[in-house]
Amino acid sequence: MLRQLTLENFCSFRERGDLTLTTGAKTPTDDSFVESRCGDKITVLCGVFGANASGKTNLLKALAFLNFFIRHSYRNLKPDAPIPVDPFIDGDGKPVKLSVEFEGQGRLYRYELTLTAAAVVEERLQQRSDDTRSFRTLLLRKAGKRGPLLSQPEDFTDLDALRALLKDRPNASVLSAGLVTGRPEFNKVLASFGRFETNVDRFGKAEIVQGNRASEVIDCARYFQENPHFKDDVEDRLKRADLGIDAFFIRDVEVPDAETGKMHTVPIPFVAHQSGKRRFELPLTHESSGTKRLFVLLGAFLPVLTEGGMAVIDEMESDLHPHLIPLLLDLFVDAATNPKRAQLLFTCHHVEILNQLSKEQIVLVQKDADCVSSLRRLVDLKGVKREENFFANYNAGRYEAVPSPSLF
Repeated sequence: MLRQLTLENFCSFRERGDLTLTTGAKTPTDDSFVESRCGDKITVLCGVFGANASGKTNLLKALAFLNFFIRHSYRNLKPDAPIPVDPFIDGDGKPVKLSVEFEGQGRLYRYELTLTAAAVVEERLQQRSDDTRSFRTLLLRKAGKRGPLLSQPEDFTDLDALRALLKDRPNASVLSAGLVTGRPEFNKVLASFGRFETNVDRFGKAEIVQGNRASEVIDCARYFQENPHFKDDVEDRLKRADLGIDAFFIRDVEVPDAETGKMHTVPIPFVAHQSGKRRFELPLTHESSGTKRLFVLLGAFLPVLTEGGMAVIDEMESDLHPHLIPLLLDLFVDAATNPKRAQLLFTCHHVEILNQLSKEQIVLVQKDADCVSSLRRLVDLKGVKREENFFANYNAGRYEAVPSPSLF
């Protein structure tokens, strides 16, 4: 589970910002919080709110980038490729600084990263000791003139193997190189981080070309076809959303290739409807945008809920009726559907959802006149009471982070 994300000089966040997902052990909470091995509590929900272009998506980008860089940078970046990271536009050449603190599989880690688009400046992996309740360094990497300078105060891994892999790879993380070695200590770290699903990439929310979700729906159907144990869950959620759906199934259908015209087989999801005594079937691609959006979100949520980890979703309200969003939040709150206590971090413009969250689960993002974003939790604002109407007070401007459109 993610405990904290810190970012500095990343995209629109020039100054340091801390996204904290923990609260005190004595804080009154519900089932949307989990007791941590540190004695505090971690939330499974976090909603990010603010005006358009305030920096909400940039906050999510930081997690999406870290997941890519930690897991995939060694295999997926060419040796001479720049690192796909974007510092603050007026950062004067300063490096980007990112860190995450996370726990899982009985362990708690902290990973710190300083880098530019050209190279990693410094990486540090730490683990918290239950005995001393402090973090000890497992692995440290610094940039050197002749290659990476690697050190480990304790016997954590094979440094010679890492040095050989990273000698000409200043653009890859030490953890992604460690995964290439196949050594179990690196797999343990990533198991603690958990599965990660998102609709955010370097350019923001991933949009579907030509304004439809056909390819996204088919990709999702392919996943469910390969994992048939999710079928009943998908059907149940679609039916419970009151969309007039009676059944859900996947068929292999012959379709022409868009470029070559040759026929090939693709998995197409279908839904059945009942109208009186007549039952009819439709490809899910022919259903409403909201139904397709719900199907795709289930494709992201169910693996995370089953395996543990985090779903990071930008504009979760997109194409959905506001009344459907609480049903999706409940998937994470209910321990029966979320036994591994997976987390959901999302942005949303349906601000009435504020009243579905605790003040520790609400993050407000705003941007100043110099295009600098900042973030803070609602719980950190003075005078905010647990029982107050967050939706009404947000609309009234009490918490700031609201749009102020100019009239012209």
